[in-house]
Amino acid sequence: MLTIDNAVFSNCPDTKMGVLAMKNVDASAPLAPDIISDALDEIRRRYGHLERAGLKELHPVSAYVAYYKKYGYSYHVLAQVESVLQGKKQLRAESGLLQAMFLTELETMLLTAGHDLGKLRIPVTLNIAAGNEVYLTISGKETNAVQGDLMVCDGNGVISSILRGPDFASRITASTTAVLFTLYAPPGIETGYIREALETMRDRIASFSSSADTVLLHVYETIETSCEI
Repeated sequence: MLTIDNAVFSNCPDTKMGVLAMKNVDASAPLAPDIISDALDEIRRRYGHLERAGLKELHPVSAYVAYYKKYGYSYHVLAQVESVLQGKKQLRAESGLLQAMFLTELETMLLTAGHDLGKLRIPVTLNIAAGNEVYLTISGKETNAVQGDLMVCDGNGVISSILRGPDFASRITASTTAVLFTLYAPPGIETGYIREALETMRDRIASFSSSADTVLLHVYETIETSCEI
């Protein structure tokens, strides 16, 4: 089960979180090269005429820019999109699971984290960080969550936060057979847009992992607090 803590209602109303859970996935298979190249070409076609100032005004980028600005940070996905537009960004991940996640994130500019579902202790909760939560980032470095930031926790602790990123312990590896993707959406981003991103990611994973089963595809809103996974 995934729940939204009451603190999110009062501290960050209209927050949404997209969740995609899949089992029987093949973490070793890659996305087809033409899917990757077509997606990168589409990103360049869609955004290639814009400078940074123009990109920051796009929806939903503007929602993330406003959120990050509160804490003195810049939205890192925007920098990654700029790298694609400049021809510098390459998908170095070998796993199709990560390739599907990164491509969809770049296309939609919706912040996404991926986890090995088998390594998590359900329930998973969307909460507000107190600032004293400590965890290892995906790079293996210890960090503190930022006070007031949105974070996702399981029974073991923090598995991701907007400003610090995903954790090390639940990272997707070659042995992953079940995945959980969480898509952070600060206020101002529509449910339908989030759901389309989840569906795109699901379909991309199904393209190289025919055995994959969708356990949950859902957009949580602060008007509801739980949904079984």
